[in-house]
Amino acid sequence: MCIHHRVDYIVDRFPKKVAVKWRDGCLTYEELNARANSLAHDLIAAGVIHSDVVALSMRQSADLIISMLAVLKAGAAYLPLEESISSSRKRKYMEDARVTHIISNRSAEPWSFDRKVICINALNAYPHVVSDKSMLSVSSRPEDKAYVMFTSGSTGEAKGVVVPHRAVMRLVVDTNYIQLSADDNILQLSSPAFDASTFEIWGAILNGATLVFSSEIVFDPNALKRDSTKNGITILWLTAALFHIIGDRYIDSIRSVKTLLAGGDVLSPRIINKVLDALPNIRIINGYGPTENTTFTCCHNITTKNRPSFEGVPIGKAVSGTEIFILDETLAPVAEGEVGELFVAGKGVALGYLNGDVTESFFHDEKICDGLIYRTGDLVRENINHELEFIGRRDNLVKVRGFRVSLDGVRQAILQLKEVVDALVSLHKEEAGDELLIAHINLRQGASSDLGEIKERLRMVLPDYSIPDRFVFDELLSVTVNGKLDRKRTVS
Repeated sequence: MCIHHRVDYIVDRFPKKVAVKWRDGCLTYEELNARANSLAHDLIAAGVIHSDVVALSMRQSADLIISMLAVLKAGAAYLPLEESISSSRKRKYMEDARVTHIISNRSAEPWSFDRKVICINALNAYPHVVSDKSMLSVSSRPEDKAYVMFTSGSTGEAKGVVVPHRAVMRLVVDTNYIQLSADDNILQLSSPAFDASTFEIWGAILNGATLVFSSEIVFDPNALKRDSTKNGITILWLTAALFHIIGDRYIDSIRSVKTLLAGGDVLSPRIINKVLDALPNIRIINGYGPTENTTFTCCHNITTKNRPSFEGVPIGKAVSGTEIFILDETLAPVAEGEVGELFVAGKGVALGYLNGDVTESFFHDEKICDGLIYRTGDLVRENINHELEFIGRRDNLVKVRGFRVSLDGVRQAILQLKEVVDALVSLHKEEAGDELLIAHINLRQGASSDLGEIKERLRMVLPDYSIPDRFVFDELLSVTVNGKLDRKRTVS
């Protein structure tokens, strides 16, 4: 089933239920669908055809959801553009994705580069009565591309990932890691250009829940508290960096939340336990997964009954529709409990990168499984409970004074310290040629930065050559617009 076909099913079940809600207004499912149908007809009239890519340039709003749904109903795929990125970056993304049209809240965009701009505010996209514009004849399949999203790591060149309808359906419909229902209120906090928004938006819309837009564009703990309390938010997704900030200093802001998903980086066991102490009825889900496998690959549910130890937090087991393989360098399975690289297959795997970039990441190998396989580049191992533990990035292994060191492994050891909220570890080359490990650490409020004590406790879990040469104590670590730790800004 395609995304928009599922929406039609939900509209039939819950026509008068609130679908999207913002500070001073709301739309029911019936109203949302009518507006999307109208816009879809206008897109087709403007020349949008099956498999086109349409760029979306707008902030989190009802217009955004209407536009996404309309593009899919027209048989095309959407490309959400982060408003804060440069015009040159937008141009590159649109060229790579071969964008044909742009939907915007403005009638003209200086960076449109001769592409047709469709202003949603100028369209008759808001009928009060569903009329002959309700029916569309465009044929779509679950394997068709639904959206293009550029990976947004804190380093490296972004690549466009092409995600099909069936991957989104697998993420949020009849899943094994979370129960989503029409009774839920889900906060839309993430940028539409970040894959967490896929879970927030379609997790709500494809299950008859209410999607609530954050009242503030820039993340603000006080706004989070206000939005959560006022709207009875039951499900919330936070990046690991934001989760650490909220869990350490602003727990009151999430008291209405029943299920809190966090991911995108390693979670601190101390912060998780602090949240569980304050909110014993909450369920925390450690969600792991690259954009190339549609937001989540593995998830680990945490309650007061299975608190994490200070050795680390598992990333859990495969979500519905996902196959996982832990392989060595020859692509053979590793022995039980040994570290290997994670490969994934199943309904969540994307169609690949735009224009076939880096094809070695997406490949077929019948010796492993049928279908397309994605090579994550992440090192993992399976514990005695058959849950995956994240070890680090394959490309985050560095050589320091002749020894191989995992930057992620050092960071995880630092996160186990009770004084630490978050940390980032990097390799820095001095002018004299020496290479030093540098740890940037965000301490909890009131904690002592006794360097000797910190080093001594790290020596209990790390070899001497892995102990950072320099420690920098920051009040808050820089985060990207998507809420992830910003390596470039932090280490500069």
